[in-house]
Amino acid sequence: MNEPKKRGRGYPVLLFQLVVANILVAGAVTATLYGIFTRLMENYFTKLMHEFDISPTKLNEMFTSSVEQSLWWGIGVALALGIVLSLLLTKTLLRPISKMVRATEDIAQGDLSARTPALKGELGTLSWHLNDMASALERQEEGRQQLLRDLSHELRTPLTNVKGYIEGLEDGVFKVGPEVFGVLNSEVRRLNDLIDDLSELSFTEELSGGLQRELVDPKQEISAVLAAHRARMVESDFIVHVRERGTPKRLFADRKRLNQVFNNAISNMVRYSRIESPSETGTHGEILIDWTKNQRIIICFENPARAIPANDLDRLFDRFYRVDKSRSGKSKNVGLGLAIVKRLVNAHGGKVWVEQSGGLFKLFVALEIDKEKTQGAPEKPVAA
Repeated sequence: MNEPKKRGRGYPVLLFQLVVANILVAGAVTATLYGIFTRLMENYFTKLMHEFDISPTKLNEMFTSSVEQSLWWGIGVALALGIVLSLLLTKTLLRPISKMVRATEDIAQGDLSARTPALKGELGTLSWHLNDMASALERQEEGRQQLLRDLSHELRTPLTNVKGYIEGLEDGVFKVGPEVFGVLNSEVRRLNDLIDDLSELSFTEELSGGLQRELVDPKQEISAVLAAHRARMVESDFIVHVRERGTPKRLFADRKRLNQVFNNAISNMVRYSRIESPSETGTHGEILIDWTKNQRIIICFENPARAIPANDLDRLFDRFYRVDKSRSGKSKNVGLGLAIVKRLVNAHGGKVWVEQSGGLFKLFVALEIDKEKTQGAPEKPVAA
């Protein structure tokens, strides 16, 4: 594929247009003033001749010619000064625009650190938006590079393990048996899960108007996801209580994608729950479905967990980000669950955020309620 040729500087068309426009305006004003002045001069001399009974003479003609000549000289000098001043002022005006052009060319060539100068007025607004766009592109590029680094790291660990076992089998260090096959199978499953998560993340990046919306009961979907996680919850002695506040309704949402949001959120609860004060009743988490907010539903997934540094809280939704980096090679979690949750919630026009207090980690999912779509849906009373 042929690369696009870099566009040259070209002629200063805008400078030429502005100067010509100023000349035309100055010429029009000067011609108007000249016409008015000559007309007033003729009327003035005519009135003088009638009032003082003066007949037209050669002196009057000379005076009129002298005045007209002075006018033309004055017009010429004014136009010359106007052109020079217009050229200087126009160049001053276009200088920041030229800097913006150079900055955009640098950005197009891959220098995402290029910025336009800070200005005032309309040019200042344009400069701010260009810099904001450049910053967004720079962040996107940094994210892409970080994604490649993280992805290579996530792939390297299981592949290194598989390679080590294969070489061990070839050298006779390991014997063929259930234990070896179990490890190899585990690493292959890990790779497969990573590929599935990446595929899902790629799909959610492009998801916008492709949602298959229908009326969905959030509590029913959450209960179904909890049932699917029952075995893991029993194994880790983790109990989740589901509560509703306000008058329950139904959401107009994509059932499959909403189910995935709940699945990732509950999986996150089970994986990172921690017993701060061990008891016979195990660890308790809570899912609160709040219908009392105007025009929206807020679902809070709450579980006891180890405190997360404040700097890490804002990055929990980043791809491949994990708080405990020392276990990145051992954990089955690749750090994509919350990233997928955020993108799916955003695709529904909602918002997601996290909070922590008193040894509790809280994941909030806020979704808008479409009253027109849910108007005909029956409402269920809340059990006391």
